[in-house]
Parts: sequence; C-alpha cells; structure tokens
Amino acid sequence: MLRADLYTALAEALAEPPEWLAEPGPQWPLFATAVRLASTSEAADRAAQALAAVRSEPLLARYTRYAALFAGPGRPRFQLYESEAVSGCVFGPEAAAVERYYHAAGLEAAGAELPDHVSMELAFLAHTADHGARDVERDFISKHAGRWLPSLGRALARSGDEVYAPIGQLLAEWVEECAELRPPHGASHTARLPRLPVMLQAEACTLCGFCAQVCPTRALAIHETARETSLVLSPVKCVGCNKCERVCEMHTLKMQPSAGEYATSRGSSVLRQSPLARCRGCDEPMVSRAELDFVIRQIGHPAWLDYCSDCRSVLEVSR
Repeated sequence: MLRADLYTALAEALAEPPEWLAEPGPQWPLFATAVRLASTSEAADRAAQALAAVRSEPLLARYTRYAALFAGPGRPRFQLYESEAVSGCVFGPEAAAVERYYHAAGLEAAGAELPDHVSMELAFLAHTADHGARDVERDFISKHAGRWLPSLGRALARSGDEVYAPIGQLLAEWVEECAELRPPHGASHTARLPRLPVMLQAEACTLCGFCAQVCPTRALAIHETARETSLVLSPVKCVGCNKCERVCEMHTLKMQPSAGEYATSRGSSVLRQSPLARCRGCDEPMVSRAELDFVIRQIGHPAWLDYCSDCRSVLEVSR
C-alpha cells in the first residue's frame, strides 16, 4: 500500500541515515513513492518536485548533516522524540502513553529506540496503513503524531538543509493530509490532473536534447536508431518540475494538465520524431533532419553541411 510505503520511507530517512539517502533524490524510495502518489496527494506532488533536486553525497556527509541537526554536540537543533518536543524531557508521559498505545494494538517497540522516536511513530503508522486500519491511523495522529510531527517537519523545512528540508516539508504536509486536517487537493477533495510536457508545435522542435539533459528523473529521453531520432516521454516518471519547459529555447515544450490514466501509464509516447539526414558522399546517417534544418536556418546552406566529417575531410583534400 502506497501510504504505508511513504510512512516507512519517512521513518527510514529520519532514523540514522540509510544507505539510499546518499544517492541523488530521484533514486530514493521516498521519491519513487511520492511520484506514485503525486496525482492524488498535493503533499506528495510537491515533495516529488523538491526531492528531485537533491544531489548525491557520501554517506558520511549525510551522517554529518544528521548529527548537526539531531544529535549534537550540545543541544540538538531538532528533537526527534515526542516527549522532548512536547514536555521537554526524555521518556516523559508522552513516551509512556505511546508505548501503551502500541501494546493496545498488540505490538511492542523493538530495538534500542524509545517508543516515541519519530521513526517508531512513523513505523507504527505504516503498520496501521498497511493493515487498512484507517480509524486507528487517524486516532494515533490525533493523540500523538499530529501533535508534534507537523511542527517538526515545518521547522526542518525552514532549516534550509538541502536533504532534510524537503523531507521535513513532506513530513508536515503528509501527516496533516492523512489526519484529514486539510484536504489533499483543496476544499473540494478532487484530485488535480498532473501536468506533463506536451509538444505544441512539433515541427519547431530541433531535437537539441536539452530538455532530456535537465530532466531529473529521465522522464524525457532522446532515442536514436539507424533511421531516426525521437524525443520520448515516460509519463509515470514525470514529477512536473517544469525544467524542460524552462530550457526549451524554441518554446515548443509546455507543461499541461493530462488525463490521470495517461499520467500513470507505464508506457511511453513520442513527442517529436525526425529522420536522420544522410551524407551526400557516403550515404551514412548524420544528425537528425530537424537539427540540420535548424542550423541551415541560422547560417544558410553551405555545401559542406550535406557531408559527414569524414567526407568533408576528403573534399577539402581534393580541392
């Protein structure tokens, strides 16, 4: 269940840094789950866009970030225990109440962490979501997680930390959505159609490939065969970051709302396709016709443009 997966990934991210946290954001399981939830959750949609920009870093550097925020030396900037966040003491009444809540649900807190650590509470919420216990999930958020996790998340979001700020923003908004403290997509509770790149004037696209180069999730890709070059979109990978639209110098690629079933499709679609121009000398394929026509529009049509680099050298020697 996707809601359980998101709780679990948040729990892992806010425990000691897992190995996957050293990877760039688009490779995180947290990102992958947010992408799959983006069409029905505003929190997940915004998080997917923010997490897509997180760069890779050695795991030791991630540990350094974690320690600076949550461990010290000295008093940590952010408290990861409900008791400390609410009452200002370790294993206060909140921790005991959380432990009783787990016992009432037939569970016991395992491991070295106290029962009210953020990762333990998120793991419990993952368990309830996985078992479809929606009433228990909402009740636990109302009595425990919702009292302090949104505040923790928003404080992390304000920290400006490249890694933990977007995680914190997702934590705050996701817990509030799941508690139904605010509707996932505005007051109407209706799901917003996801925005995907579309080609408004395909013939104007030069197939330069810049949009594919800046795409953080590789939703856009240039495919080349012996006959043609294509710009291909994988809708399910798109997080709506708008980077492709911003980099398109021809202004032909635009983000527009798309039907939900298309946005979640595992297939791909061709946005632009052009045959390869062939060398007049050896008949070998060169660049796409779209690219060559663009160059001709810019500089005119000198004869050497019709030849590949090898044949151009032969022509220069024979002159």
